[in-house]
Amino acid sequence: MSNYKKSVYVFGHKNPDTDSTCAAIAYAYFKNQVDSSRKFIPAVVGDINAEAAYTLDYFGVERPIKLQNLKPKVTDMCLEKITPVYQMDSIQEVAKKIVTTAGKTLPVADENDRLMGVISITDLVPALISSRQKDYQYEIEIPIDNLLNVLQLTIVQGQLEEETFKGNICVFSDLTYYQRAPKNGLIICNQNEYGAGFIFSLEPTYIIVADMDDNSPLKPMPEFKGVIFSSRKNIYELVQAINLALPISDLIKKENLEYFALSEDLDDVKKNMFSSRYRRFPVVDENGHIQGMISRSNLMDVNPKEVILVDHNERGQSIDGIETNRILEVIDHHRIADFQTMGPLFYRSEPVGSTNTIICKIFIENSVEIPKHIAGLMLSGILSDTLIFKSPTCTPADKDLAEYLAKIAEVDIQEYGLNMLSKGENLADTPPEIIIKRDLKKFTMGNYKVSVSQVNVGDLKAFYDIFDKVQEELELFCTKNNLDLSVLMLTSLVMEGTEIIVAGEARWLAEAAFGLEKGENSIFKKDVLSRKKQVVPKLMEAAFL
Repeated sequence: MSNYKKSVYVFGHKNPDTDSTCAAIAYAYFKNQVDSSRKFIPAVVGDINAEAAYTLDYFGVERPIKLQNLKPKVTDMCLEKITPVYQMDSIQEVAKKIVTTAGKTLPVADENDRLMGVISITDLVPALISSRQKDYQYEIEIPIDNLLNVLQLTIVQGQLEEETFKGNICVFSDLTYYQRAPKNGLIICNQNEYGAGFIFSLEPTYIIVADMDDNSPLKPMPEFKGVIFSSRKNIYELVQAINLALPISDLIKKENLEYFALSEDLDDVKKNMFSSRYRRFPVVDENGHIQGMISRSNLMDVNPKEVILVDHNERGQSIDGIETNRILEVIDHHRIADFQTMGPLFYRSEPVGSTNTIICKIFIENSVEIPKHIAGLMLSGILSDTLIFKSPTCTPADKDLAEYLAKIAEVDIQEYGLNMLSKGENLADTPPEIIIKRDLKKFTMGNYKVSVSQVNVGDLKAFYDIFDKVQEELELFCTKNNLDLSVLMLTSLVMEGTEIIVAGEARWLAEAAFGLEKGENSIFKKDVLSRKKQVVPKLMEAAFL
């Protein structure tokens, strides 16, 4: 029975913060405890911030894998499993395989099972219909196995010491009248010619006696050092069969070979397929090993990846290509926006301050033990998103479960929480572009496209030294992304408020929402700590006025 388990990625929103990162790890851990049918893998879809990195290091947890996108790739297609052929395989053997293969094309592998070319039925046709006997003046090279199988040979005397025959193949009756055979060749004769004995003076390496049956045993020739074969085929059939015993090496298409790798995006594959004159293409892994074949019809047969979303539900905040994947679950504490799925799913959203509060409830409800490091991560997510319970998004459930988790994690909430939050952005040493993108979410508010970034900082004094650079970068970001308004929130627990910086043509939304004076680019708002409850709703109200 196979031990293979399908992978399910668990991840949060772009620009992952502490709540999002810790929620992905904690929920993946939970799912692996209760569901053994799949392998749940925690992931992030961006670079984690300094606060989240501090949390993971504090509790000794490895960084989640980073996903670039979830756009379908060749590896998600239902590949046509196929056994490759090799360059020394006989024309006859390959022909038998190819006529039973869809598309009448096969990949050719080298001795290391790596793709070296392709061969199709049209490449074999000239060899299959040829009745021309080979020119005996030239040596040919044929694997011994090809001769045994195609010519249906039985060893009568001698032992095979080489894997490949290289030399001349001659018919004895032709040699009698026209020419002598070179030494070490292969001679085809009948029983009478064999019995006359003259054939041995030609010193061949191999002799094939044609038209033999079980009732006519051959007389041994003890002095002959080569190998003697017999065959039921007559001389004419043997001569024709030699063409089919030849290896396909000279017929393989090697130049301008078109193939795809498992890691290639399906969009790129489609473009290349539709511009190609070929219909079928080999697929290889990262080492060049053949994995199968694909054609245009396979483009309709793609296995979607399975994912679980935590701490978000909007497509714009999720990984690129999310719409092509099967969403199994959503665990979130935000508004429901442009959310659409291909099928039914488990959806749990609660009006609490942190996604980790919900996940902690799920652990308790299912009687799953919470280990110390997972408790520490969930606690960190709650403290981060509620700003140690000072955010208006904080609920009694957040406080109660944080205290419960702190006991398991063996930390003091205030001491650990302040240390964690102090690891926020060092504005003086951080490029403005990074500050803006670190925890950014995009929203559609009526007819306006808006971005709102939030960064927790220990002290705002350092910000005022780089205000002009940040403002300039925010304007540039807004223009580049075709946004009407970009807002940057610098939230300080020390000052118990947020500096709100705005940019864009629709800055009047911020003027209406926060009392920002015309001509001003920022305003400090005391007791404003929550993007979700205190900033986004006010901008929404202004947009629909």
